[in-house]
Amino acid sequence: MTIAEDDPRQPYEQAAETLRREIREGVIQPGHKVGSVRELASRFHISPTTVQKALGVLRDEGLLMTTGRGNYARDPKQVADAGQPGNSADLSEVLLKLEHVTSQLSELRDRVERLEASRPGRADEN
Repeated sequence: MTIAEDDPRQPYEQAAETLRREIREGVIQPGHKVGSVRELASRFHISPTTVQKALGVLRDEGLLMTTGRGNYARDPKQVADAGQPGNSADLSEVLLKLEHVTSQLSELRDRVERLEASRPGRADEN
């Protein structure tokens, strides 16, 4: 899909609208990646900066959640209901964030263990 040159909207707005429609119609399922910035730039024939702007629009609307592992679609029904009292947090979003935090914690633990093992005189301390 390319961005229409005769469309009065900015390219990022056109890309955001296409992704918004795909999320709302279920083409991109809740909890699934919408694609990397590079993939989307290639798909829409726009710059990565323009893609990031489009993703920012969808993130601001609550349709995307971004983690260190990518951009994921959120359930549009939950986004629409989010402002109503009594609704719980999006479980898939919480699970994705937990997975990301767990991964970061594991990486940090590995780094600390490697640093500790490489300290001079480490064998003498035990």
